[in-house]
Amino acid sequence: MGIKLQKSANPQGKGITGVVEDLRACTPLQVQAKSSHQWLADYFTSTLVLSAKFGFKPVIGKSYYLYFKGKEWKLSLIEPQTWTSHNLGIYFAKCLLHKDMSWSLEPRQNWQKNKLLLHAVHKLERHFLHSINNELPIIDHLPFFVNHLTYYQRLGANALARSLKKSLALKLGKKESYQIVGSSMIAELAKSNIPLIEFSS
Repeated sequence: MGIKLQKSANPQGKGITGVVEDLRACTPLQVQAKSSHQWLADYFTSTLVLSAKFGFKPVIGKSYYLYFKGKEWKLSLIEPQTWTSHNLGIYFAKCLLHKDMSWSLEPRQNWQKNKLLLHAVHKLERHFLHSINNELPIIDHLPFFVNHLTYYQRLGANALARSLKKSLALKLGKKESYQIVGSSMIAELAKSNIPLIEFSS
């Protein structure tokens, strides 16, 4: 008797063609050269948004809303004043996905007065800066593929990585963009003494 093998289902419901189409749809457009401060800010704020839990495909130019509850970030389609029966947590910022596949944030007013938010954002920023503050090329840190992310998070992270890589090449030249290291970009950022979150626009 022959053994019948059963193919395991794709947990994301995507065949190879669907994945390729989604990657193509997430191609960064209108990528521009950016200052080191803006480049790092776009990297950080986009990392913050893409670390949040969400189960939908973000659309360019549409507003989303970022919340913090417990120890997790959550990205929602619904603005805070609309929620009546659900508690998503503490509202932090309105988020916008741009054509270059980077995210910008518009934090709520006086968000720094909320100790939980302040601690969560500062902790994430410290971890982000520490992870790239070394002598490796900064491009090696970009999230071209992050296995633990969900499908739409992974798509967004890959698109962000492609965008930031192209932006750096436009500013420095292709060869030079592979040589710049994280520590040198952080050193330049440190001179301003301004948190990355304040560069988001």
